[in-house]
Amino acid sequence: MDSLRPETIARLAEHEGFGFTPTHKGANFESMVQAFSAGYGVFGAQPLKNDRRFAWAADLRRTEALTVLHSAYQSSWTIRTLEDSPQHLAFFMPHSGSFRLSIGKRTVESGAGHLLMANNHEAGDRVIQGGPHRSDVLFLDWKVVKRTLASLVETPLSESLDLDPVLDLATQSGQLIGNLLQTIVQGMRNGGPLLSSPLAAAAMSETLAHLVLRFGRHRFSHHLERKKVSLIAPWHVRRAIDYMHANIAEPLTMTMVADGVGVSLRALQTGFKAFRGTSPAGYLRTIRLQAAREQLRDPTNQQSVREICAIWGFAHAGRFSIIYRHTFGESPRDTRLRAERLR
Repeated sequence: MDSLRPETIARLAEHEGFGFTPTHKGANFESMVQAFSAGYGVFGAQPLKNDRRFAWAADLRRTEALTVLHSAYQSSWTIRTLEDSPQHLAFFMPHSGSFRLSIGKRTVESGAGHLLMANNHEAGDRVIQGGPHRSDVLFLDWKVVKRTLASLVETPLSESLDLDPVLDLATQSGQLIGNLLQTIVQGMRNGGPLLSSPLAAAAMSETLAHLVLRFGRHRFSHHLERKKVSLIAPWHVRRAIDYMHANIAEPLTMTMVADGVGVSLRALQTGFKAFRGTSPAGYLRTIRLQAAREQLRDPTNQQSVREICAIWGFAHAGRFSIIYRHTFGESPRDTRLRAERLR
């Protein structure tokens, strides 16, 4: 197989069950890295062999929050995340060959009946194995995952999600997530219809994040089970959440939020109570607490705790400290002192 030409790899992709027409292809490793970096973002990579020839072909498609890569490679290679690499939740779906990745001290490999998923900034080197290797990979913008988690559990994501990287496709939850992944992949392959419908793509990205957080195993799984959170909130609640995130630093009132969304204040309050288990004002306070925490954890930020408190609308520093400790398990000053040690 090492003698395959790039044209042969392309024909494999088109005709032998993989079903895509390449948007990119080449005959050496450097051309692949350059094409993927230009099409999505920087990363580190190296081939596992010193063979000068490295035939490859790929169909790379993007929406605002989703990137799908259909690809075929002549031989194995490794990929690693760089500091400037876009952060995403990656789903690895091989058709021939396999993926292997490490999360902390754990190493997992794709196989029959399951697929792998991981935050690329939390995973170690990923190994793309096989000759030829053929696969689909879907990348979901990590900001969608963070925003979805904040809306589901009212707890900001300030640490690793600790997501279990193995998704068992034999389970009901695995089938649910797997079927949606295939729908997105098929909808974007070869310039599919999902690419011409930004609203549908955005809805699917949010739904995928909801499904992974609701049915995957991670740090907040037990919290979600206790709260019995509804899977998807109605449109006006989701639009209000987006409005709050977009105007988080503004002196918002809930009447302003309701007017911005186009619903009554009563409908807004009822929706948040039913689908988020909190009030709109409580949700806004939660995301502002997270914003304050991110500033306190920044070793380059020279502002005082009181100044940061005021920036995010907390008029009383003592009350802010009590709420902050209850939410994060430490005082604002403890967070700031730990950040200062990193200077």
